[in-house]
Amino acid sequence: MTDIPPPPMPPQPGFAAGPSDSKNNLGTWALVLGILSIVCCGLFAGIPAIIVGNKSKEAAAQGLATNGNLGQVGFILGIIGSVLSVLGGVFYGIAAAAGAY
Repeated sequence: MTDIPPPPMPPQPGFAAGPSDSKNNLGTWALVLGILSIVCCGLFAGIPAIIVGNKSKEAAAQGLATNGNLGQVGFILGIIGSVLSVLGGVFYGIAAAAGAY
């Protein structure tokens, strides 16, 4: 009988790579906060969207993130949501002062 060794074991599936140093979550968070600032949260989500969007753009400029466009969109949406929230508050204040409420 010949001494043939058995074939090697195949690699085990399901092992992922280690943690990444990329900051791609910043762009996603900026976009989500920007959308929330327009839809329902106003300044409470608009100001964080501006801050996180700015951080995302900085990370993309340094090469640490690959989705700088999401950060830019979240930044713009945060500005729009904040401005709309302030304008809504001003119009509400004028209407309340005029006796409409």
